[in-house]
Amino acid sequence: MKDTIAYRIRKLRESKDYSQENMAGELGISTSAYSKIERGVTDPSVGRMGKIAKILDVDISYFFKDQNNTVNNKAEDHTKPYGFATKSDIEELSRLINKMNQEIIHLKASLPKPAVKKKKKA
Repeated sequence: MKDTIAYRIRKLRESKDYSQENMAGELGISTSAYSKIERGVTDPSVGRMGKIAKILDVDISYFFKDQNNTVNNKAEDHTKPYGFATKSDIEELSRLINKMNQEIIHLKASLPKPAVKKKKKA
């Protein structure tokens, strides 16, 4: 269960484009200590889990959902191959595509509006 919680924290953090340094700073711990949480080396306290959930804008129960449900386990198997890519590879590509789409929207919005030419009267 510890590895699944660590995996969920990492994937959620990455999906929000937060760095480990940002998370560590928000939690008031070192980047090394935060990295150990994501790698499943250390178990965060309930209080720290609450802070992580708040930073990542999820309910704390998200990290503790039923681990015995085979459907959930299949969905969480980030090493399972899908063709030539793993689920983790596909999630990373999806995240990059979403980020690029947001950048395109931002760039389009920052383009100057074309000037409207007035027709000359004959």
